Amino acid sequence: MNISIVGLGLIGGSIAQGLKSKHQITGFDPDKNTQAAASKASINMANDLSTLVKDAELVIVAAPTKQSEETLKELKKINYTGIVTDICSVKASLLVAAQGLNYVGSHPMAGSNEAGFNSASKDLFKDAPWAISVVSETNKDALIEVINIISELGGFVVPVDPHEHDESVVLSSHLAHVVASAYAKSVAESEFAQLAQLLAGGSFRDLTRVTTSPAERTAEIVWPNRKSLSRVVENLGENLAKLQNLLDQGSQADIEKFLSSASSLRTISDATMAKVKNKQGNKVISRTDDLVSDFLKYSKSRVIASDFQITSNEVSYLVNEI
Repeated sequence: MNISIVGLGLIGGSIAQGLKSKHQITGFDPDKNTQAAASKASINMANDLSTLVKDAELVIVAAPTKQSEETLKELKKINYTGIVTDICSVKASLLVAAQGLNYVGSHPMAGSNEAGFNSASKDLFKDAPWAISVVSETNKDALIEVINIISELGGFVVPVDPHEHDESVVLSSHLAHVVASAYAKSVAESEFAQLAQLLAGGSFRDLTRVTTSPAERTAEIVWPNRKSLSRVVENLGENLAKLQNLLDQGSQADIEKFLSSASSLRTISDATMAKVKNKQGNKVISRTDDLVSDFLKYSKSRVIASDFQITSNEVSYLVNEI
C-alpha cells in the first residue's frame, strides 16, 4: 500500500518505522534535520504536500493539532480522494476540518517523554489502545484500512464518539501531564527539594516522567481541550481539599478509605488490558458491511477490540468491555 505521512516526529516517525517493511512509505516534514534522519532510515521524502499525496492510497496526518487542521483543509483544496486519518489528541475539531474527505479520525495512546524522529520506534504502539473516531458517515473501506494499520503496528482498537473522546482524553492524558507538573513544582518549592531528589524512588520517577516531555509539545496537546481540562482540574482541587481536611482532622482509617476508593480504577483497567494481551474476550463475527454500525454501537459501550480477521464479506474480532 502507498502510505504518505505528514509529520515525522515521534509518532509519525514511529508509524513510518513500523510500516516501512510492508508498505511504500513517503514522508513530509518541514524540519531539515528530520528530513535527513528519515532519508537515512530509508524513508522516501517529498518536498510538498501535492507531491506527497500524488500516488498515496492512505494519508496519515501526524502533525500538531492546528497544523493538522490546516493540512486537512489543504487536502480538500487539492481534491485528494484517498483515505485520510490523523493521530491528534482531539477529534471533534479534526472531524469538522476533514468534512468532504474520506476521513477516519484516530489517536494512539502511546508516546514517550522524548521527541523527534530520532526517538521513533517501530514498537511504540505495541499493546497500546488506539482510539478510532466513528460517525454515521464513516466509510467502511476507510475504517477497515485504518484498523489494519493499527493492527500491523501492534495496537488495539477503541471505537469512540469524537466528542466523548475529547472529554475522556482530558482524564486519561491531559490531566496527568498538568498534575505531574504541579507535583514537580510543589517538590521544587520545598526547602528539602534537593534531599527529596536524592531519596526519590519509583513513585517520584513515575509521577514526574512526563514532565521531561518538551513543554511546547505538551502545551500544544492540552490547549485545544483547555476548557474541559479546567473543569477537571477544579474537580481535582476539590478532591485534594477533601484529602487535606482528612489529614488535618481525620483518622488513619479515613485516609485508608480515601486511598482505597481510588485504587479500583487502575485495577479494573489493568485486568481489561491483561485479557486483551492474552487474546481473551468475546468473539464477534459480523458482516463487513455492518462494521461502521457495529462500531457506532461499541463507541457507547466502552470496549477495546483486538485480533481482527477481515475479509470482503466478514469480519471477526475479540471484544472486551471495561
